[in-house]
Amino acid sequence: MGIRFGLNALVYTASFSGREPDLIPSIAALGYDGIEVLFGNLDLLDAKATRAALARSRMALTACCVMTEDANPCSPDAGVRTAASARLHRMIDLTAEMGGSMVAGPLYAPVRCLTGRARTDDEWAHCRDVLGVAALHAESAGISMAIEPLNRFETHVINTIADAVRLCCEVGSPALGVQVDTFHANIEEQDTGVAIRAAGPFVRHFHASESDRGVPGTGQVDWDGAFAALHDIGYHGWVTIESFAADIVDLCAAACIWRPIYPSADALARDGLAFLKTQAVKHRLEHEGKPA
Repeated sequence: MGIRFGLNALVYTASFSGREPDLIPSIAALGYDGIEVLFGNLDLLDAKATRAALARSRMALTACCVMTEDANPCSPDAGVRTAASARLHRMIDLTAEMGGSMVAGPLYAPVRCLTGRARTDDEWAHCRDVLGVAALHAESAGISMAIEPLNRFETHVINTIADAVRLCCEVGSPALGVQVDTFHANIEEQDTGVAIRAAGPFVRHFHASESDRGVPGTGQVDWDGAFAALHDIGYHGWVTIESFAADIVDLCAAACIWRPIYPSADALARDGLAFLKTQAVKHRLEHEGKPA
């Protein structure tokens, strides 16, 4: 199976439940293979309705998962780490119930939960242990997990693709891999393509996000370098656009978006997909020695 293209529903809504009548078919009509859903407030999700809607539109699903301060894998509090394990297990089970395949995101710590200092050895060990247990559960559920490095302004725990690979190696589960996000990599990596090649088979998920969170292909991300590297490592997973709905005040505040960054959600989804498909075809043809 080749690359599949997904769209994060955060482009349209932060409160996806699965009961929205038009969202999934509308995204399918734009030419996407799947939808990515935020797993924030898990009680809002309706696994049965989501699975039925996906089946009607012949769409697949991946889960964009976040941790919370009361369910933090890195916490020194054993009770909070236990809650983190329970949350990870629940997200894996919900993904399976929806017919999805991937639990991805900053699974190691809450976003913007910064301590004002570098990551400690204890934080690393706690994170490794919690994710190790979750990965075993993912193996039994047939779900893949992918750790997303975030930039230094959103976490102090894992900022680079290399650190995410190191954590995967220490956990040692075939269910656990790395998610590359071009927005974060554009800040933290010296060369995103080099980092992708070094990670190789650990790369299991890919977020296509422009340097300003706008339409892919209109900013400073080195898309040629990223797609050439994905082709070189034989990547056949998801390429999913991530941005945020401009009218969701809380969400944009969390992402520090203070101005319009794209013309409309539909324009971002349509134009971004066209650009990414062009990139994928271009680098496939170049690899085959044919004119792009």
